[in-house]
Amino acid sequence: MPGNAQGNVRSLQGLTAVLAALSLALFAWIYAGFVTAFRDAAAGQEMLDARIGGYEQEDVAAMLRYLKDHPDPAAILHSMYLGPELVFPLALGGLLFCMLRLVRPGGTFFGRPIPPVVVSLIFLLPIFYGVMNYAETIAGLLLYPPAAPSDGTVRLLAGLLPVIVRLKFLLLVVTIILLARFAILRYLSPDGSKPS
Repeated sequence: MPGNAQGNVRSLQGLTAVLAALSLALFAWIYAGFVTAFRDAAAGQEMLDARIGGYEQEDVAAMLRYLKDHPDPAAILHSMYLGPELVFPLALGGLLFCMLRLVRPGGTFFGRPIPPVVVSLIFLLPIFYGVMNYAETIAGLLLYPPAAPSDGTVRLLAGLLPVIVRLKFLLLVVTIILLARFAILRYLSPDGSKPS
């Protein structure tokens, strides 16, 4: 049985490595192939998806107005949504989930055992991250040219997009912080395998 468990860990480590390489390659493709091209085509204007700090409803409306008059940046953004952005959220969410499996969240928090329901919620964070990332992509496809949304759809999506982006980055940051916490505690534990 211990050999089988060790084989499962090695398989998980292999899958994690593949997902890490895929996520890195997709991120590089998105940045080099689309974000940079958008900036060049849009005379230095930044793609909203590249703003880590988020953006507001007014920024979405301004981008929509800009893209209606500038077909080249609109085509670049549309191509990104239908290209690497279809795979990246799945790859990164899968990577985060596998990493959580490797660090095996659990142990104690402020001297109290972490309840199993909280551990389950921790494993849901990468899934929610992926859902938010796909929601952002779908909203962009429905909002930006060549789409021709109604005024009501524009108002709705312009109001939702900033919230979706903030939730996406919040879920990503919380997941990374928890990964670091459990990895550090596991490393510092006496046997190197038991979280505390």
